[in-house]
Amino acid sequence: MCAGMGFMLGVEFVKNRATKEPDAELRDDRVEMASFNRGLVLLGAGANSIRWSPPLILTQENVDVALEIFDEAIAASK
Repeated sequence: MCAGMGFMLGVEFVKNRATKEPDAELRDDRVEMASFNRGLVLLGAGANSIRWSPPLILTQENVDVALEIFDEAIAASK
């Protein structure tokens, strides 16, 4: 049996993949708010990351809808 804090992962936003320079403005001011305005609540983590911490019981439909909203939010934020 494994014990832990549940399913949690993060998405880090950077200005350039090579330099990995943080892009806090994209995360905080645009993607996080665009997700929220579409009905998806995400938690900021640090200056340039978003934390995904879904419930332990979720359906494939829940995942699909959340990822669709997140994808739309990123596309609208560029």
